[in-house]
Amino acid sequence: MLTETQQGALQQAIFDYLLSQKLDEVASSLASSLPSINVPEPGTPPPPGGPTLLEKKWSSVLRLQKKVLDLEATLKKNGPSSSSSSSTSQAVSGRSLPSSTPPPRPCKGHRGGGVNSLAVHPSHNTVASAGSDATVKIWDWESAEFLQTLKGHTAAVQDVCYSGSGALLASCAADLAIKMWDVEKGYECVRTLRGHEHNVSRVRFLPPNDTQLLSCSRDSTIKFWEVTTGFCTHTITSSSWVRALAVRCDGLQLACGGNDPNIVVYSADVKREEQTLRGHEHVVNSVAYPPLPAGKAQQDADVANLLVSASRDKTVRLWNTSTGANLHTFSDHDNWVRDVFVHRSRDYVVSVSDDRSLVVWDVKNKRRLRKIEDAHGHFVTCASMHPVRPILAKGGVDNAV
Repeated sequence: MLTETQQGALQQAIFDYLLSQKLDEVASSLASSLPSINVPEPGTPPPPGGPTLLEKKWSSVLRLQKKVLDLEATLKKNGPSSSSSSSTSQAVSGRSLPSSTPPPRPCKGHRGGGVNSLAVHPSHNTVASAGSDATVKIWDWESAEFLQTLKGHTAAVQDVCYSGSGALLASCAADLAIKMWDVEKGYECVRTLRGHEHNVSRVRFLPPNDTQLLSCSRDSTIKFWEVTTGFCTHTITSSSWVRALAVRCDGLQLACGGNDPNIVVYSADVKREEQTLRGHEHVVNSVAYPPLPAGKAQQDADVANLLVSASRDKTVRLWNTSTGANLHTFSDHDNWVRDVFVHRSRDYVVSVSDDRSLVVWDVKNKRRLRKIEDAHGHFVTCASMHPVRPILAKGGVDNAV
């Protein structure tokens, strides 16, 4: 069942394909019966040559069909016992861990100082990337094809974040602005939020209903914004540049870190400081809570107070936000740890670093589970994973996704 956005994209792709094949009468007939199709003005030059979106999607389908046939042939060759053991090993805890097999090809299009942040759409097969070239780019993760550039910021875009439903994309930049893009309207910029006095570092929607947006900045503040009006409703003042921000999946708690190596935990409802987590010895680059399990309305008690952090002190730390205890410190990176997140199984933590590696940590057994040494061609700055599907995206200083 296609969503309204997917239906519109499919209809537009068919229309564009008909035009590319010079079937103008058929295309006009289709457009007259489907008012959602964007018909170019008379005299508009045709798009440059190359495969249309429909052709790209069809190529993706053919590649997937080939993969299915190859897997069926492998299963038939190995027999049922091998098939069962293989599927069991891959399904342990539903982990779908990152593979050391490199992707077919990277997505390249940004210019400048690199990719600063990534966000995987919760239901579409798209990834948004924030670039130092002041743009946000949208990519198709199935085909690794570039789809769209979002322009509006005038300085390096520091972060991107989708709302829980995927209806909105938020971005923030060094131009002091926060922008909200309507995914259903083809990523139209529907609101610009201003109020910070310096570089805006991170943005996060406040679950469970996404009616508020949180932002943090080099001006040492965290701000709460109404999504519908764009008004700033509250400001929390910190001690230094706030670089990292995370919100718990129930929307009741948030954590922030930055130039002050101490991580501060606040209650999101009353905006009051609850805990200070001490242990890092350098700038905190990233903090993250475990995601909400699929099909569950609330987090399990054993991980409800879990927080993970990454720092320039080359460590990844696990915390209990209720007691303030440092549960464990992972120290296998050889350079700054730039980004970290908790895998959807909540049994693993994934981190990326300036040492170009990607590491998977086993939370329960407190050990390194897997390390991909050359995960990227340069410093790895960010990583993001699909909330359901086994898709992980990473970006780096080399401008590649």
